[in-house]
Amino acid sequence: MFIVKYYILGAALAFLALFFSNELYFKVIWAWLGLSFSAVSFAYIFDLPGVFRKNSNGAIPFYIRWLFIPFLLSAQLYNAWARKNDKVPAIQKIDDNLFLACRLFPSDIPFLTKQNITAILDVTAEFDGLDWTAENENLDYLNLPVLDHKSPNPEKLVKAIHWIKNHLSNQNSVVIHCALGRGRSVLVMAAYLLSQNNTLSVSQVLEKIQGVRTTAGLNKVQLKALNKYHKEGLFKLKAPLWIIANPVSGGGKWPENKAEVLERLSPYFVINVLETTEDISAVQLTQQAIKQGAKTIIACGGDGTLTEVASELVKTDIVMGILPMGTANALAHVLFGFSSKLIPVSTACDIIIGEKTTKIDTATCNDNLMLLLVGLGFENKMITSANREEKNIGGQLAYVQALWQAINLNETLTLQLQIDDEAVQEIETTSLVIANAAPFTTVLAQGGGAPDIKDGLLNITWIPPQENMTHNIIGIAELALCGLSEQVTPLQSKHSKAKKIVIDADNELEYAIDGEVFSASSIHIEMLPKSLNVLINE
Repeated sequence: MFIVKYYILGAALAFLALFFSNELYFKVIWAWLGLSFSAVSFAYIFDLPGVFRKNSNGAIPFYIRWLFIPFLLSAQLYNAWARKNDKVPAIQKIDDNLFLACRLFPSDIPFLTKQNITAILDVTAEFDGLDWTAENENLDYLNLPVLDHKSPNPEKLVKAIHWIKNHLSNQNSVVIHCALGRGRSVLVMAAYLLSQNNTLSVSQVLEKIQGVRTTAGLNKVQLKALNKYHKEGLFKLKAPLWIIANPVSGGGKWPENKAEVLERLSPYFVINVLETTEDISAVQLTQQAIKQGAKTIIACGGDGTLTEVASELVKTDIVMGILPMGTANALAHVLFGFSSKLIPVSTACDIIIGEKTTKIDTATCNDNLMLLLVGLGFENKMITSANREEKNIGGQLAYVQALWQAINLNETLTLQLQIDDEAVQEIETTSLVIANAAPFTTVLAQGGGAPDIKDGLLNITWIPPQENMTHNIIGIAELALCGLSEQVTPLQSKHSKAKKIVIDADNELEYAIDGEVFSASSIHIEMLPKSLNVLINE
């Protein structure tokens, strides 16, 4: 590319001056100039816009500024002069709610506000974005760094297209800018317009843009890239991503994290968000999304919300993703590992973006879907005793406290248990858990080790009545060790595996399915092997 020649020439002249300089002061200056233009030349030769290390709010770090001061200063001086003497306005409307611009200054904020522009797509690598100004003005900002006179790669263009579409779908206006609004931003604008109308040609789209912004024009490299990507069909939007969110799960985690989730996902998908209310359940919203052609639905909330969404997706080809926003988030822990506890939003978003899927087992319990487990005795008491206020304040500690209370009560259940087609057996127990999946933290389900969500079997664990509270604690401790090591054999509890289980009693039984409480005198549980398609990180 011709521009690289100037940077290489500048570096060569600087090093030549360094060679002939005698004064240390001048040697430092010439060395600095030479290194700066050499680094820029290297970035252009190998197309490395990340060399400027521009961060998420558009700021270039100070140490990069010092290295590149000669280049950055000359670029900014030229840009300021060119903008002042440009024959077209700095910002121009190209399409409905879609604007094209040169590099933006804080002085442009009033115009952005007047035009209801709430989103800025910056495709420069060498200039700071609006930084703190954009944040104070509640402007959404995305930087996809591209070197001047260069073309963004297909991945960046697809990100840009989805990001723009998300904002326009919410009736927001978007401005796309590069240094002077002539090349890089024009290419991105053209890519978006092509994605919205596959009957248009590249030349027609460029003619539309140039009809408004007369200075717009792609160089040979950019035009070749745009034609190539368009011919390959790269400007197609993915099927929309539907998020079914429960705003009250986990004490309101979704409202707290909504902006971050949308920021992370919007460059990759067109996103539709539906939120549950007291009158509208996750089941109803999932049905609505399916009617509108949803192919991927993200369940956002606690394990109860996940089960509601999954109940409509089981035995279909629709993919379910998870945004763990509840208190326990046990299913996310099983599928994603412990990172879902430490950095739940980041982990979940990376998995959604990765789009890798797998089939997992589910089960039915009295015609209700079960993803995790059915619990009677201690497990049920723990769920019913941990109220919403306590979970909002203490998180999972609320469950620990509730379990302690259940152990103190030490109530015994007399049950008739049939495992598969075996003879019915009568058992007495203080805790019975039938698990399809459970992390090691769900200790009452660990009699045979951690349940495998893909083995087509239900894990059955029950604790016979113990003499005192101490023996109960020992039994639970054994189960905890079983969840951590398959070498441990519990002595205080019983374990079995099955595909089908029937539990009867002479009285009404209270039981919990994935954190939701039910009651019946007879409980029928049956495995549904590999019946749900989920996003996973493997």
